[in-house]
Amino acid sequence: MTPEMILIDDPIKKSDGRKRIDRKYHRIDGEFTKIPLKSNALCDILKNKFEIIVQNVESEVPMDDSKLRALLTAVQCGSFGKAAVQLGYTQSAMTHLVSKLEAELGCTLLLRSSKGVCLSEEGEHLLPYIHGVINACDALRQEAEEQGEVYGRALRIGCFASIARASLPELLRKFRKLHPEIKVDVLVQGSELAAALEEDRIQLAIVDENCGFQWTPLTDAPLVAVTPKDFPWTESTISLARLLQEPFLSCPEQYVEQYLPADTPRLEVAASDDGAILSMVAGGLGVSVLSAFSLAGYENRVRVIPLDRPLSRRLGVAVKSMPAANSPARLFLAFLKRQYQTAAQEK
Repeated sequence: MTPEMILIDDPIKKSDGRKRIDRKYHRIDGEFTKIPLKSNALCDILKNKFEIIVQNVESEVPMDDSKLRALLTAVQCGSFGKAAVQLGYTQSAMTHLVSKLEAELGCTLLLRSSKGVCLSEEGEHLLPYIHGVINACDALRQEAEEQGEVYGRALRIGCFASIARASLPELLRKFRKLHPEIKVDVLVQGSELAAALEEDRIQLAIVDENCGFQWTPLTDAPLVAVTPKDFPWTESTISLARLLQEPFLSCPEQYVEQYLPADTPRLEVAASDDGAILSMVAGGLGVSVLSAFSLAGYENRVRVIPLDRPLSRRLGVAVKSMPAANSPARLFLAFLKRQYQTAAQEK
């Protein structure tokens, strides 16, 4: 069934200023429809129940080859009237497009008579160039669309080194199996992830909740004491106070700092990577408290002792704003939530 077409009353006039055009509203079928226009040219506007069709408007859109296509269609059809029907324009709109093109080029492209239209001598000479421009525009649009599909399906995520070593590889393996078309780039940093997210170098970050962005919780990572393998301790748990009697390895950015007294003596490690602290603990330089997720690869190099008072670090996904539906970032966010919910249920 052909949708009903309704001519809008009080059409936009050439005398209307741009601001007035931009703000004009028309009540159609009981609904307000804003008609945003960027030109004060006389417009033929039809309201379809499903869309607005705006004709004869200089849209100020880059790479607008509509005038060239209108010219070729008029030549192929032999008249403005037939070409207008084929392209969905009014005849006056077709005439305006071709006249505008002739004015821009400074020559007459079509010969007009009562029998129709045909190319002028100048038009015949320029015809190969017109075809060349249209073909180039088509090729450019196609290439841009293909590139958009490639880059539009890219996912840039950031995470701590502990996440990258522990859970992320398996998560990415599962996600790639679900979405092989999405290219994933991973930025492994510490406190610098906030700046990377703010500057749009990444689309989301797996971080703790004190990040300053929109944050979706995923899981709680328990904190554990890590000591050298030969640390003399026989009990099943250890207190934070007891650990602080030993050379304590940390840095101001470490998540454990919030649990430490302000005057705690520490061997400061200028690195936000848990791996650096673990290596120093393994080397016998001191003890620390780290996320259990940080231990991947170090299980046989350090001793792990549960704390007598359980502490944890909340991890989740941070974004500047909620990603668009079906975007790679939105798909990955939903995937992470499902994975961690399933893991929690299985415990």
